[in-house]
This record gives sequence, structure tokens and C-alpha cells, in this order.
Amino acid sequence: MGSYAFGFDFGTLSCRGIAIDLETGQVAATAEEKYAHGVINGKMYHADIPLQKDWNLQDPMDWLFCICQISKRMLKDGNIRPEEVKSIGTDFTSCTLLPVKKDGTPLCELAEFRDKPNAWPKLWKHHGAQKYAEEIEAYAKEHTTWLKDYFGGAVSSEWVFPKLLQVLRENPEIYDAADYFMEAVDYIVMALTGRVTRCSAALGVNCFFVKGQGYPDPEFLKAIDPGLTDVTETKLAGEILTVGDPAGHLTEDMAARMGLTTEAVVAAGHSDGAVAGCGAGVTESGSMILVMGTSTCHQMMYKDYHAFEGLCSIAADGMVPGLYGYESGQPATGDIFQWFADTGVPERYYREAEEKKQSILQYLGELAAKIEPGTTGLVALDWFNGNRSILSNYNLSGLIVGLTLDTRTEEIYRTLVEANIFGSKRILDNYEENGVPISYIYAVGGIARKSPWIMQMCADAFGKEVIVPLVDNVPAHGAAVCGAVALGKEGKGGGFATFKEATEVMIPKDRQVYRPDAEKTKAYAKVYEAYKKLYDMFGKDDSFMKNLRK
Repeated sequence: MGSYAFGFDFGTLSCRGIAIDLETGQVAATAEEKYAHGVINGKMYHADIPLQKDWNLQDPMDWLFCICQISKRMLKDGNIRPEEVKSIGTDFTSCTLLPVKKDGTPLCELAEFRDKPNAWPKLWKHHGAQKYAEEIEAYAKEHTTWLKDYFGGAVSSEWVFPKLLQVLRENPEIYDAADYFMEAVDYIVMALTGRVTRCSAALGVNCFFVKGQGYPDPEFLKAIDPGLTDVTETKLAGEILTVGDPAGHLTEDMAARMGLTTEAVVAAGHSDGAVAGCGAGVTESGSMILVMGTSTCHQMMYKDYHAFEGLCSIAADGMVPGLYGYESGQPATGDIFQWFADTGVPERYYREAEEKKQSILQYLGELAAKIEPGTTGLVALDWFNGNRSILSNYNLSGLIVGLTLDTRTEEIYRTLVEANIFGSKRILDNYEENGVPISYIYAVGGIARKSPWIMQMCADAFGKEVIVPLVDNVPAHGAAVCGAVALGKEGKGGGFATFKEATEVMIPKDRQVYRPDAEKTKAYAKVYEAYKKLYDMFGKDDSFMKNLRK
């Protein structure tokens, strides 16, 4: 009889699953299911209800449908018996927040709230709470030290409290009706186990939670809005777990829907960016991981606490227990490239791509890779979805400078890729300028695996080696590792005592290393200086871009 860990990675557009043999570390099955309603923006899908700009929602029923379908498919494809699945781990985009009743029913499933957008889950890239983030930030800067000490001195509209405040101010009846507001990482665990638990790693990034100190005091919350006074004791209540802790077992209902048994141990949830460490087999201090997909998350493991501005957060046990997890990020990477493919590419490029049996982005990448650095006369800012790090400002927008009548489509595409890489370099430089040395740079995600030319550009622009673990679906691997560690902590056979032990067995060791070309590094340095001038010009004073957006 075998023993398997199931890992489920809930991304922006789909859920991906993996089944790993706990004895051999071999992948027994994988599956993916797209969300039927994807990202909900522009208007609601079920009625002609417009959504304001910067609103991005999801349907939680899509999530539950997908996890059940994937589970049953992996059982069949892997020839796995239900009782052989010993553990389940999950990760989710973060912060994705939704209001629920005590029994776990999302408010958007109730008839009285179905047509109210604030009752639906706010996806991580929902920026409709920007003005509330600015309000909280202004007060916190004046009245706290913890904002500077643990959250880089800024508040993101993607986080829990701005989204909470938006619901409270705009639809107090929804706020009052909600028994809990759940991060999706914790909602999924609640749906699986019937228990209300919260992952300290996610709270430490998105919810002003500091391990050993807890949430902000009630007086601070009351000053923001009296309606928030007791929110941490009521609507944010729940047992706080560390990554790798067991959260419970599958309920009878979910076990039946997933084709499993109630004996399966469910791990505390994890965020999709932070879980990449254990998913890539990386557990060493000094490791920076770029999780490159729709957006880019910069996840740093470091043995010591060291505060500085421009971070998103510093969370104890934020990636794996025993190390601080430092988080920064860019809110658009693949989204920018897809936007350009959808809106800025002449028809003939599509015809040529079709003739070569390539996607449009593959074809553009083939052309762009042939262009030498510093030869386009172009430089861009990668703020098409605002700036998360190091400015934490979603009033900012994208910019391309240097266009002429001779500019070619592939040159613009390459420049957008360069801008995103320069945005990462600005983040990496900020760490080292502030006394947090980066010993290793890893890159994971779809872009890291599928676009070698972009990875070589990263190495050349950074002037450092970039390591790409040859692991398919890193977050799902990481989620499975979390489940295996939870199994070990519960004392069940087949689990592991530590993340290091689990990754040694469950994560492949093969890696692709991209090494910098010294001449190209010099060429990129000149373009990067131009990037930094634009960065400071439009970032230090956001009034120009802010007024344009208005």
C-alpha cells in the first residue's frame, strides 16, 4: 500500500494539483482545472452589474469545484486508492479576502448579497481599496513604529485591512453580516476541515500581524474606524498556525466530494509566493526567490531580522519555520506581456507566429532575444498595475520613453521585459543597500521555466547567477511538502519532521544555472541608469501619474 501527499496550488486563473509518493518522491499524477469565471472585472458575470476600475473579484465556488475535480482526476490517473492519500497541502494567491458565515458559506452565495460586489472575494490584485490603504498608512506612519519595523513603512491596497475597511465603509450591512473575513489560504482549509485556522505566514505579510506581538491594538483600529475596534477578536478570530502545522482532517462532505477519506491530514494554508521556497527545495538563509508569473513575488529567506524601507513585510517563519521571510514584489509581469500581445501587436505578427506554430509571445520572444541590450533607444517603467515594491503606490502607471517612427514591435516587447527585470533589480539592490546580503538568486514559475532568454537577461542585468530549479509546478510541490510535514507533526507514518527532510525526498535536485555575460552586464548598466532616473522622476512625486489616472 502506497502513501501519497496531495498538493493544490490556487493561482489567479486556475488550480493545479500534484500527487507525490512520500516514499520515493516521485510524482504520481498532476492535473489542472481553470476557474469557470476566471478573474471577474468590468462587470459581474451573473448580472449586468458594472465594476469600478481596479476591481478584481473571484467566485469561491470555482475554487471548490476545481479542487474536487483535480483530486478525483489524480486518483484515477495515478492509480491511487483513496486511503493511500495521507496528507493535503494548499497554497493560494494572497491576499485574496472574502466574507463568510460561521458555517463557511461565502456571503456572495446568499441571495441578499449576490448582487453586491463587496460580498465577493477580492482577488490579490484588487486595487479598489487604494484610498483606504492611504488612509491607514497616513495614520500608522504618525502613530506606530511597527509599520516601519515590519512592513516597510507602507500599506498596500492588496492587504487585509484596506479591503476590510472598504467593505465596512461602502457596505456596512455586509460587514455586519460576515461572521469572519477569511484570507483564501485559510478559507480553503476551513472548507476542507470545518475549522477556522489562520496561517501566521500570510498574516505576517498582509494583516499587520507580528509573531510574539499579535495584531495591532484595538485603540489603533478604533482610531481608523470604530467599526474595526474588535475585529481581530471577532471577524479575524481563529487558531493561528505555523506553516507545516496540521489544521485538521477532511470533513465527511469534502472527503466524499474529493473521493478521499476523512483520515487525510490537512496542513495549514500557505501563500503561493512564499510556498515557492519549499517547492523549489530551497531552505537556506540568504536565498532570494523570484516567483515569476502573472506577477513577480520576491521571497527572501534570512536568519536575522533587519528592518528597512521599501519592503512589503518581514514575517517570522514566513516561508519555512526558523527563518524570517522577507517579501517584496511587482504586481504585473506576465500580465504586462499579455496586455501587449492583446493590444499592441500588428496582425502580421500573429500570422507569422501561426505559420511557425508558435504562440504570439513565443514568436515575439524569439525576435526580441536577438536584440542586443542598449540598442533600442527605449526605456520603460513596469508600473502597469502600480508599484508594490519599493514604492508601494498603486496610483503609478506604465511608461515607455524613446518611441520613434522606426521603433519595431519586438523592440517594444523587449523593452517591457527589460523594464520588469529592472524593477526586480531595483528591489534586489534595495536589500543589499540596506544590509541584507543575497547569496543566491532563484527563479521559479512559468516564465522561469518557459523563457530561457528572459532568464539570461535577468542574469546579465543583475550581474549575478540566476538558478532555475527544474521543478514543474513549484507551488504545488511546496503545498505537498507542507502536507507531508503536517503529517509528520501529527505523528502519522510517512510524514517528515522538518521541511529540510521533506524537500530532500520530495523535490527534484536538477537545476539550470544562467551566468552573466560581462559585456552585456555593462550595456544593461547604462540602460538601468536611465530606468532609475525615470523611477525617481515619477515615483518620488506621484502627482503627475495620479492626476492622469483621475
